[in-house]
Amino acid sequence: MWIGNRVRITIGRASDNDIVLSDLQVSRRHARLERVGAAWRLTDLGSRNPTLVNGVPVAGRSPIADGDRITVGATDLRVDGDNLVTTGGERTRLLADDVGFAVGDKQLLSGISLDLLPGQLVAVVGPSGAGKSTLLKVLSGDVAPTTGRITYDGYDMHRQRSAVARRVGVVPQDDVVHTRLTARSALTYAAKLRLPDDTGGPACRRRVAETLAEVGLTDHARTPIHRLSGGQRKRVSIALELLTAPSLLMLDEPTSGLDPALDKQIMSRLRELADAGRTVVVVTHNVTNLDDCDRVLLLAPGGVPVFSGRPAELRARFGTADWADIFHRVVSGTAPPHQPSPVNPAPPSEAVAEPPPVHAGLAHQVGTVAARHLRLIFADPGYALFLLLVPVVLAMLALAVPGHEGLRRSGPEHPTEAAQMLVLVFVGAAFMGAAASAREAIAERAIFLRERAVGLRPGAYALAKAGVFTLVAAVQSAVLVGVVTTVKPGPVSTVLLPRPVAELAVAVWLTALASCLLSLLGSALVRSAEQTTPVLVVTVMAQLVLCGGMVPVAGRPVLAQLSWLAPARWGYAAGASTVDIHQVGPPDRLWTHDWPWWSGSIAALLLTAAVCTSLFAVRASRLRRT
Repeated sequence: MWIGNRVRITIGRASDNDIVLSDLQVSRRHARLERVGAAWRLTDLGSRNPTLVNGVPVAGRSPIADGDRITVGATDLRVDGDNLVTTGGERTRLLADDVGFAVGDKQLLSGISLDLLPGQLVAVVGPSGAGKSTLLKVLSGDVAPTTGRITYDGYDMHRQRSAVARRVGVVPQDDVVHTRLTARSALTYAAKLRLPDDTGGPACRRRVAETLAEVGLTDHARTPIHRLSGGQRKRVSIALELLTAPSLLMLDEPTSGLDPALDKQIMSRLRELADAGRTVVVVTHNVTNLDDCDRVLLLAPGGVPVFSGRPAELRARFGTADWADIFHRVVSGTAPPHQPSPVNPAPPSEAVAEPPPVHAGLAHQVGTVAARHLRLIFADPGYALFLLLVPVVLAMLALAVPGHEGLRRSGPEHPTEAAQMLVLVFVGAAFMGAAASAREAIAERAIFLRERAVGLRPGAYALAKAGVFTLVAAVQSAVLVGVVTTVKPGPVSTVLLPRPVAELAVAVWLTALASCLLSLLGSALVRSAEQTTPVLVVTVMAQLVLCGGMVPVAGRPVLAQLSWLAPARWGYAAGASTVDIHQVGPPDRLWTHDWPWWSGSIAALLLTAAVCTSLFAVRASRLRRT
């Protein structure tokens, strides 16, 4: 494009830009070039995907020199005097130059060199322990090699990750998708998180429909994913990565657990994706359909390449088409010596890019994740019913407390009735909240990690979860307090709000919410779903002891300080303040029937919820794939 004496050039997806890029990774108004004297300045306009200069994300206004490479979405523009020249295309190749990877003294990959072009379908095969999945992680940029270098389109895959991250789609072995959603819903939420914020609803729906058609799932768009066949579920996982039209697609064991017919379907579909112009790399243990591939990379144990070439050439090299015999020779070390093809590596680059900044609106991401979470709750009737019945069952237990005064001032016959009911209500609220989120983070970990890799902010994820659980806790608490005050009399006095039942409901709500977020944090800390049950039990039992209604904690060293961490302690104090209970023995000052004490307990619950949400966001930002 001739820029001559022009002083301003806009780049984006909208038709009124000076440079129009029909790319889903490009915002409607993506970037602006302005002439300042004899020089040019580039400004990113808050795009969903950052604008890059020589592989480095632009922060504010960046000076542009002659020969600089500007990356907007999947398009590269080079400044050449008074021209902007489209580059790439001829260099859109994946190059691995003598790549090795080791953990301590254990060598997992060694001496791997590849030159992969657009339109190629490449299979990575080998016996167990050959490092196939490790190679995929290294090639995709998820793990840095200990030796050698990998480039894609001229960019270093690891040192300039920002430039290539959104051109690479990675489909892991396990399906990272919410199976309770329909195929269309799952892709729609993923599109809202991955496409630019200014992609309108019609454009988003059109892209989802195109992607479903690309993987042959148009007729199953409204089918819940858990009702699809294994092959169809795998195609949904592939579709998630195709939403942003990546030019490089990598898949780890996509046919694992599938019968031969489904294996052939998946490999045929991958062949079609490669024929459309993508580079497709697939790790597979099934060697039946390798004739669909352009190249086969055969690895020996330790990640040592034994062969790289066309499938027919492999059979000629080994003198057999029997894969059992081929693998036996590979494992035993009697395979023919490997003759690697020469690779012309890209020139080294000194630019080092930090992880790409995410310009997506925080509110947009929070709203999308929250809407999906709510959709998931209603998509699982059993779980939704569980959330609704738990407060009812807990409230009915109030009938087991002796006495008839309920939460009024207890009479001489049952002086501890109100105190016992408050223990039941607030420890019940703690259990109710903790149970709702006990497995939330660990169940979604793989999904979150993939979404974070394509731009989801951990803070947005944490706020979305907190927002949804705020609503869930509010509904559950309203049911719990409503049923409790129906089966037994409620409190009659108030300290701040117009109605005492409202004060009690607020305290129960925030106790359930703080406990829920505490449990959510615990779910992010454990390593497996099986570990969540003991964490839940210990957490609830600790709150039973530390709430102060069953075991005195006020004025007792260590125990009093530990109780500050228990939401039930502050919830019970707020409830006791409202009810104005009188216990035998020294009173707890937190129970004082006065608004500053009630407000202080409520503030402690809000602080606990905020701290747990913040710590959850920090933990989410540090999660790594296992």
